[in-house]
Amino acid sequence: MDLLTSFGRTNLWNQPVYAQFLKEIDPFKEPHYFRSLNKTYDGNNTFWSIPSPEPRLDDEFWQLVTSQLKNQKIQQAASRLAASIAQWEADTTSLIFVAILRAGAPIADWLCRLLPGSVAVSMSLFVGLGIDQVALSRVRAQYPERKIIFVDGWTGRGAVARELSRLKLKPFASLVDPWGWADFCGTQDDILCPTACFTGVATLGFSRTFYVNDNNLFAAYLFPQHYCRYQLVKAWQANCPASLSTIISSQQRFFKQTEMRIHSNEVCRALINAAPDTIYFRDDIAYVQENYRLLLTLAELRQVKAVYNISPLADYQTRVACSLKK
Repeated sequence: MDLLTSFGRTNLWNQPVYAQFLKEIDPFKEPHYFRSLNKTYDGNNTFWSIPSPEPRLDDEFWQLVTSQLKNQKIQQAASRLAASIAQWEADTTSLIFVAILRAGAPIADWLCRLLPGSVAVSMSLFVGLGIDQVALSRVRAQYPERKIIFVDGWTGRGAVARELSRLKLKPFASLVDPWGWADFCGTQDDILCPTACFTGVATLGFSRTFYVNDNNLFAAYLFPQHYCRYQLVKAWQANCPASLSTIISSQQRFFKQTEMRIHSNEVCRALINAAPDTIYFRDDIAYVQENYRLLLTLAELRQVKAVYNISPLADYQTRVACSLKK
């Protein structure tokens, strides 16, 4: 089966997932199926042929994530994002959101609730390699009358936006877009979205997808259903804002070269599936404890050092960054 849309464990978001699903594996007992935490993308696209590892996070951590889901700043950003899309296309029944796995799925879920009649599907995109062209062709064939909007949870250095632009695929919507690369965004503030903590084990039921060849859908391994945290997904859905908000002013695009992972959501992902050396915060510890508690908890779990009051981060328009182990 290469399009799994009704199997409960892969359909927590009620979105058709365009992927080729392989055998079920246990991510915590069969680590040889995943790449090393220390391996980072170096421009070689074979990197995308092996999925990233899945962390084993305990009940206490997921309870903390759940407690952070009712976030007024995130809700307001989502309302603004939906409003900007509705301003672009008033007939929301003509829209299809292509959620970029994984971070786009929760945002597309909210957008469908805020914009009645719109629908969402999920597929994969990797920087350098491009989007899953087989999946995209099928979506276009199955939804010929719908206007596609690509959706992600956040942007870091704008790589996904630039990749879509390179492929002449537009428009692109991102909930959090500090450097202003998306066509539609909810905020340019460096806000941590709690869905950055969501893992494939907990909220999808399958691994990160990986490239097979140009003729087939990207693939993924199924995970045991008992690892799925259905209530976590339902709690996110229940916190969807009730209405649209005033759209934000025009975005200011920015770029500055850096080897660091920057912006809180990208740093969160690094703590989950990479090997950070040090996390740097622009603000003092009191501000960080109030606004980035999830990052501090992950850093403690991963034994990653945190440093505060790093004012030069303002030059990168970010409040959070991290370096990776060599």
